[in-house]
Amino acid sequence: MPEAARPAILRTERLLLRPYIESDVDDVLAYAKLEEWSRYHLPRVPYPYARSDAEEFIAQTLATPWTDEPNWAIVLDEHVVGGLSLTRERPTPRAELGYSLAPAHWNRGLTTEAARAVLDYAFYVLPIEVVEASADARNIGSWRVMEKLGMRRTALEEGGRVDRTGAQVDEVHYAIQRTAWLA
Repeated sequence: MPEAARPAILRTERLLLRPYIESDVDDVLAYAKLEEWSRYHLPRVPYPYARSDAEEFIAQTLATPWTDEPNWAIVLDEHVVGGLSLTRERPTPRAELGYSLAPAHWNRGLTTEAARAVLDYAFYVLPIEVVEASADARNIGSWRVMEKLGMRRTALEEGGRVDRTGAQVDEVHYAIQRTAWLA
């Protein structure tokens, strides 16, 4: 089995990034049920978030082939405090980076630290040439993560996103190319 086809465990200075497991349901529910966590999520993320939603999320993650969408749990002090994903855009050599972190751990550099490890994986292990990411334009913390990763803003799409309340809001788009990451 090629290296990219096997689930990857990544380590950073403070974090363990590993595939989700069934017993992560309680940790995911602990932060996903918070209004603050869900504020900028798309309508496909339920709010209020229930135990059954956490169970469905874990089951869906486990059922998705690693080669299509690597999905890591962010583990800090033996608890899942967030997650990251790379959604492959086949047949192009592109992927979309997604990330989320429990509000109790915001503003500590953890998302950026975890995302750096995932970008290393994308560009050194996978045949990815461009990684893109987007966010609700009001979510300044999210686009600051993208900028700290060296991603460049490619667009501000006015009314390009529907938030969890059904309102049209602006969306920012960022990207980084393999050549820029490896430079």
